[in-house]
Amino acid sequence: MIALSPDVDVQALKERIHERNVRIQALTAEQARDLALLDELDGWRGDRRRDCVDWVSCELGWSLPNARALVAAGQAARELPELGDAFSAGELSVDKMRLLAFGVVTPEDEGTWVETARTSSPAELARRCREARNGERTGPERDRAQRVQRHLHAWYDEENMFRISGALPSCEGAIVQIALHRFEERLRASRRIDLDPPDQPTAARRADALVWICEAVLGESGSTDTPCPPPARIVVHADYDLLTGANSNGRGHLEDGPALSTARLRQLGCDATVKTLLERDGVPLASGREKPTVPPDMRFRVRNRDGICRYPGCAIPATRCEAHHIHHWFDGGPTKDWNILSLCSHHHDRHHDGAFEIHRTLEGDLRFVNTDGEVFGTATGGAWKCPRNRAGP
Repeated sequence: MIALSPDVDVQALKERIHERNVRIQALTAEQARDLALLDELDGWRGDRRRDCVDWVSCELGWSLPNARALVAAGQAARELPELGDAFSAGELSVDKMRLLAFGVVTPEDEGTWVETARTSSPAELARRCREARNGERTGPERDRAQRVQRHLHAWYDEENMFRISGALPSCEGAIVQIALHRFEERLRASRRIDLDPPDQPTAARRADALVWICEAVLGESGSTDTPCPPPARIVVHADYDLLTGANSNGRGHLEDGPALSTARLRQLGCDATVKTLLERDGVPLASGREKPTVPPDMRFRVRNRDGICRYPGCAIPATRCEAHHIHHWFDGGPTKDWNILSLCSHHHDRHHDGAFEIHRTLEGDLRFVNTDGEVFGTATGGAWKCPRNRAGP
């Protein structure tokens, strides 16, 4: 331990650190602006890099996350003048610029956000940005973007620790979060983790929970429990008029989570255990329909009947498909064999995004119709015939 000299002025030391940090941040802002210009001019292409972020990482020695944040900060500084001025003045760090760069700040409200960023810690600013994103309406474009960006990377680092990094769409992430929490509680109850000291890190318990889940699935020795067969329950707050189409300005969201598009809310009603709280203008109307999912025995019958995803040309096995209500559940469609169709997750997403419709004939056959009204595929056999001899949607 190095002892401070008694004549060191600690206050002056802190002031020097602050002043130097302002200069560093101002230089970083200048660097970020130049990198954004380099990206705009495609100046990185001649060095055979994938993109500007890859160029920054390889040529300047930044890690990919930090390189991505630096380029994003420079782009935001060029597009939003007030934000850029605060960045250049050394008032905002790259970390704060990164939080503000991704679809939060607009030219109309950037002054307010600059002031908020100045007076907030990075953690507080991250919370405010997250709340702002959750308050925005979401649509099929954002849903599709999240699906495209999903990823999971796993590798062993230099210390032979197994590292995991990834990103999931909001709904799927909520399922993982609930599962990990459930198994954390089971680990605590079974005392399979060391609770001394009592401040066992939550991250450590979560890591143990993930391993236990994998052990349970694999049936390895030491596995004393298995994940519950039905899907984890996701609590969704949904505006009733939004679901029924009476009001296009309503919104729904996961409990303590992000906002969801109408398409994703309706898709959740097809095949998930959802505890629904119906609201109008933020006032609860009713709760219930605890289990709108397809019962296990019905799911078994439907999968054996369909065999594969019934979208024309798709060969995904039905065992890996989701159950879709032909007459949508939120529109009063019953959970009956004749109203259930096996669709893989991709085509289930596409249908609820409006890419195609599914029409049922009086004979119980299905017609797949594109946005131009043209039939591009069929599913025959009469398996979807309504007992009341009504075609329905």
